[in-house]
Amino acid sequence: MDDNFRIGIVGGKGKMGNFFANFFIEKGYEVLIKDVDLGPSYEELCKTSKVILLSVPLDRFPQVVSELSPYVQEENWVFDICSLKLDPVRIMRRYIKKGEILATHPLFGPYERSLQNRIIAYYPIRGKGIKAWFIKLFSSAGAKLVYVPPREHDRMMGLIQVMNHFFLVLFGNILAESKLDLKRIVDLSTPSFEGILQVLRRLAWQEENLYARIQLDNPFGRQFRRLFLRECKWLIKALDYSEDPERIFKEKFIKAKLIAKELDELFPRKD
Repeated sequence: MDDNFRIGIVGGKGKMGNFFANFFIEKGYEVLIKDVDLGPSYEELCKTSKVILLSVPLDRFPQVVSELSPYVQEENWVFDICSLKLDPVRIMRRYIKKGEILATHPLFGPYERSLQNRIIAYYPIRGKGIKAWFIKLFSSAGAKLVYVPPREHDRMMGLIQVMNHFFLVLFGNILAESKLDLKRIVDLSTPSFEGILQVLRRLAWQEENLYARIQLDNPFGRQFRRLFLRECKWLIKALDYSEDPERIFKEKFIKAKLIAKELDELFPRKD
């Protein structure tokens, strides 16, 4: 490993920052940690690190980038791991005038034990070196790298993250308001319903602040929430008040079934 190839992590004491610090250390890199009132100055970080990882909340990202940018040199490589990409890409382009820049989004949380089959979205902003290094390093660890432009990424996350979290929060509250015994629910669950419960379990280790920001900051979140509400209202009205609820339900079921068939072809079969 090149002695000068250190990795500086801004926000290294956060959960994702700590995850990546451990990952880089395991790969043989020297890691420098900077956090609130901790670690070297931005100037020192840029002088002593080849790569700068920005692992900070979206609401702090503009300030961090503006404070860091005067010290970024041509030899520095900078990449972020924000869960949205339109604004972070715009901000990095605006402030960071030197060096190479890569936008990324790890589509997993800080509690993963391995990167095997975990997805990381990426979008090169400037320079080829950081892109080649990033792809080689994380692919060798088993991660799946997916190129996606910022606008497409954020729109996809409006469904994949915003709608997913929205449904899980609603579902959890429905369970709470139902007053049914959770143990009996688990005891009587079908395999598919147990799968939903297993997904809901993951909320037990998540932070409400992060999930709130993902819900509120995505510019495409509102349209998916409205689509969800529209479909719920329409189907409830059709089932409860129409003259032929069975026909309407079957039509909606068949529409969902067609999507399910497409998904069945996209996902690898498990023998």
